[in-house]
Formats: sequence, structure tokens, C-alpha cells
Amino acid sequence: MNLNEFCEAFECAVENSGSIVILPHVSADGDALGSAIAMGYFLISKNKNARVVLEEPIPDKYNFLNNDDFIELYEPVRGCAADMIIALDTGDINRLGARKTCFPADNTWNIDHHKTNTGFAKNNYVDTLASSTGEIVFRIMEKMDYHICCRPAEALFTAISTDTGGLRYSNTTPDSMRICASLLETGIDIAEISHRAFDMMPYPKVLLQGAAIDNMRLYFNGDLAVITLKSKDYDFLNGKEEYFDGIVNLTVNTEGVRAGALIRETSDGTIKVNLRSAEDGIDVSSLAGANNGGGHVRAAGFTDASRSLEQVKEYIMGYFAEIFGKNEH
Repeated sequence: MNLNEFCEAFECAVENSGSIVILPHVSADGDALGSAIAMGYFLISKNKNARVVLEEPIPDKYNFLNNDDFIELYEPVRGCAADMIIALDTGDINRLGARKTCFPADNTWNIDHHKTNTGFAKNNYVDTLASSTGEIVFRIMEKMDYHICCRPAEALFTAISTDTGGLRYSNTTPDSMRICASLLETGIDIAEISHRAFDMMPYPKVLLQGAAIDNMRLYFNGDLAVITLKSKDYDFLNGKEEYFDGIVNLTVNTEGVRAGALIRETSDGTIKVNLRSAEDGIDVSSLAGANNGGGHVRAAGFTDASRSLEQVKEYIMGYFAEIFGKNEH
């Protein structure tokens, strides 16, 4: 289904739905949140009862987007039943967390840009060439003649800029630049948005960054950087998962490193892995996908509940030994 066909079907579904729920993925990042909030504004402009239902509170650094009463936390008692349900930036149904129980319905929609997307909805539109889900949402709004004003523009710019690293990553395209220029024309303050999204760092995250640096090691003559963290290494965060956003980038921001991993143990013993690649020739989404995770060529991740931190690290080291054709002594 191309974008025109999708938009025709999507517009018809919107017109015939009174209540619509929007679901970004768990641990929602800038793209997931920005896309969902922008979609909320769009649907409300169509006089729809739209709700963005989140699994967790909005991370502190994105609180500037949280200015409207259509954003709420998931409550099992209330659920998220609606005439129409839209999953945004979500590669598979398990990335909806507890909210996935609300999703099996006839009028479900999945809009995403991850190549690992499983097409879990009744209606799916996945554009793997798009820089972000925010870029796709912008195109849908454009096709449906929606006049984007300041608030949705702020959300969409957040979505696109965070998934492109401030328009610096290799997924940035001329279209990404043109869309951001169009959003800038609405009068949004991109300096303030960028400061909040990229620069502001609460003190606990400063401490976390220090712990990550202390526990980072280089392997394969500097081709691979691995950060390992046990739960006791970051218990000072008091459960603030949002502070891990971007920590894995310390690996590939180290000169000479071609790929990196953050491997951390959670309080219940589950191992969470974030992966990064510094070059398109190293596809970390393949490693994530082989472990029921997902993501992009250069940024991906997975969760492992069956192995210890040391076992997961050994497994990842073996994977990259084949990639680099080297043994670590």
C-alpha cells in the first residue's frame, strides 16, 4: 500500500470513528512521543475524541510537549478501547507493553519506519526510507490538508530531530530538511526544543554517564566498545529509566569505535541491550532482530530474560568477532 492509498483508507477510518486511541511504544522516545502528540492534535482538529495513552510518564526532558489533557497514563481498569486504535513508531505488538491487550481489534493501524516492523495491525504503513515516524505523520497530515500550527509543529520537530540526532545522522534526507524548514516557518523555537531534547541533563544522569564511562571497555583493537552495568551501579536513579536515553552513544562517539553496546542488568535480573553502529555496513538491527528485538541499521536493542549479563556480553562479543574477523585475546 502506497502513501496515497493508505491516506484514503486512513481518512475514511477517521471519519467513521468517534473515539481514537494513539499508542506510542513503551519507554517512548522523542519520535514516539512527538508523533503521537502531533497525531492527537490532528485528530482533535477533526472533532474526534482522541487520547494518547502512554505506558510510562513522559520523560522530564520532553515535558514541554505535555500541555494538553488528551495525554494520559494507561490504567488497566479504564483500558484503551476505542473505535480506532493507532500504534506509532512501534516495531511489534510486544513493544506496546501492557497496552497490547487493547490492540487486537478490527480497526487497528500501525504507522512506523522500522525495517523490523512485523505488520501486526489490520492496516499497516511502514516506510523504512523515512527518517522517523514523525516524518510519516507529517506527510499524512499534508495529504489530508491539515494546516500544521505551532503546537503540532513543535511535536513533529521533536520527533524528527531526535531520531536524526539533530539532523546529523545518516538517516537525514533532503526531505527531512525540507519538512523541518516547513515546521520552522510555523514559529516554533527550535533552539529551545533542541536545548531541552539534547543538552539538558539532570544531575542523576550526569552520575550515570560517569558510571557508564567507568565501565566502558574497548575490544577488537578499538572496533567495539561495550558498557556493562549491574543494577547496583545505577541504583541512585531510583527507577528513572528515562536517564538511559542516549547513554549508549558514548560508545560510538569514542574515536575509532565502529560499533557499541550498552548491556545492563535490571533489578529483576532481566538484561537490556542497546546497540549502536558507526557505519551503515554494520547492521545492529540484525543482531537485535535475532533476539526478538528491533530497530534500525545503526540503532537497535533487545531484552533478554534467559541469560546473565556475562552470558549476554559473551554472546555479543562472539557476534562482533565474526563481523570484524578478529579474536579478542
